[in-house]
Amino acid sequence: MKPATSQRRTRPMDVAGSGDTLPPPTGLRSLGLTIRESRKKSGLTLQQLAKKARLSISYLSQVERNILTPSVSTLKRIADLLEIPAGKLMFGGENGGGLSAIGVVRKNRRKRISFPGSNIEYELLTPDLRRRASLLWLTAPPGAESGPAFVHEGEDGVVVLKGKLEIEIGGMHHELTAGDSIYFNAGLPHCWRNVGDDTVEAIWLSTPPSF
Repeated sequence: MKPATSQRRTRPMDVAGSGDTLPPPTGLRSLGLTIRESRKKSGLTLQQLAKKARLSISYLSQVERNILTPSVSTLKRIADLLEIPAGKLMFGGENGGGLSAIGVVRKNRRKRISFPGSNIEYELLTPDLRRRASLLWLTAPPGAESGPAFVHEGEDGVVVLKGKLEIEIGGMHHELTAGDSIYFNAGLPHCWRNVGDDTVEAIWLSTPPSF
């Protein structure tokens, strides 16, 4: 899945105070600590990671201290550099126990992330991100978009439950309304945007989990 940023596209360089920086998201567990620990395990200094991620050193430092929260696309960029799933940053680390053959996720127990100011929200419908696939419930207000197109391993499927969602795949635009679905090779550049007047609700499948 292409993670959302905000209702504006991300800039090439994120700096402290940029428009894509949002207040700490609801339900995000110690994002800064997770980034710092993962960076140190990767043997990278703050300066090295900042350079690779095209971020200012002061900005990344404030992220690690939980003073600032970056856009979701920036989290994905950091996660890719640290070679960990972006979901580990967004939804917190998973326990080391074995996988259950059957996993029930109650509505009130979903892992959730929402960014104040953007109203874009994700809810994890699978028990964790260690399965062969992941399911996310996406809620996006009118005008919200994922940002620049990107690619990843595997395949994605989307079912629109409410609203009007435009998904661009390989340069082709596909407009989906409630009840419509689409399935595609995630190796094709893709992104999405709410082009309707109502809030979009959709279920996004990724195999393997790409978030």
